[in-house]
Amino acid sequence: MSKAFGILLIVAAAWVGMEFYTEGSRNAFGGAFASIFENEQAPAPDAPRLSTPQRAGAAVERAHREGEARYDRMLDE
Repeated sequence: MSKAFGILLIVAAAWVGMEFYTEGSRNAFGGAFASIFENEQAPAPDAPRLSTPQRAGAAVERAHREGEARYDRMLDE
């Protein structure tokens, strides 16, 4: 019985953690904990939320642009 309770506790903790990770502290569980985290800076309401692949792609594109800018600066010197 204790193993089943332990596994259930681990699954519940993982679910709660993933909810906070994916939705943020203000939106987790439909905003039930928003009053606790009211001092936290909220993103602009009209700002689009990007998925993980979109954020990764934007980071790669930014890195490519920065690399090209460094390369251009090296050629100018």
